[in-house]
Amino acid sequence: MIQVENFSKNYGNYNAVKDVSFTAESGSITGLLGVNGAGKTTILKAICGLHYATEGRVLVHGIDVAENPVKVKEMIGFVSEQPAFFPSFTVKSFLNYSAKIRLGAISEEYSKKEINEAVQKVCEQCSLQPVFYKKINELSKGYRKRLSFAQALIHNPSVIVLDEPITGLDPAQIKHMRQLIKKLSESKTILISTHLMQEVEALCQTVHIINQGKLVASGTANEIIEKTGCSSFEEAFLFFSEKTGASDEI
Repeated sequence: MIQVENFSKNYGNYNAVKDVSFTAESGSITGLLGVNGAGKTTILKAICGLHYATEGRVLVHGIDVAENPVKVKEMIGFVSEQPAFFPSFTVKSFLNYSAKIRLGAISEEYSKKEINEAVQKVCEQCSLQPVFYKKINELSKGYRKRLSFAQALIHNPSVIVLDEPITGLDPAQIKHMRQLIKKLSESKTILISTHLMQEVEALCQTVHIINQGKLVASGTANEIIEKTGCSSFEEAFLFFSEKTGASDEI
């Protein structure tokens, strides 16, 4: 479970996120929806311990991220919108490196066999077999996204945080990733940040809409449609994304 409580993040005099509170439950997929620049990634980075709240707090399975970031990072797999890799590594060597780092941080007792098994498992989950021996700088954007997903899963995290997870994927890859995310959500907490309404409608049980750093709507897609009186979720989202100075949550 992820709990964001009265979270605000300032950069100097700029208020990137203002007093946001929401929960992402275990065993479900929660969506964080907003246009580019709404503040979604700022929230995700705080959940993953990449920076900390100016005010408020973030809890992962009851642990305060600011108080114990190392423990929280052991429980989280993060897929960034623009992943950074070592381009000269092969897919195999990068996943082996990731496994040694992530599994070694949890326990020094992992054997070479267990590391190889973890690599093979995520390779199969993310359909990386065709490029397993290729260098990363030779991969397409879609395969790089799959590789980013694989490294996030390598230590079998209980919480998965996805920032624009389908960017750069073709329709077949999108279908595969949606199936994988749904399967993972049966036993994990999944939080997806996106600006794509169709992704929320296809995957998320609950959605929180962010506009100009503020939480302006929460609920299922149908609940938000009903609350706004709009005829579709697209209209409801555009209602909030085009609204300026929004302060009241619906």
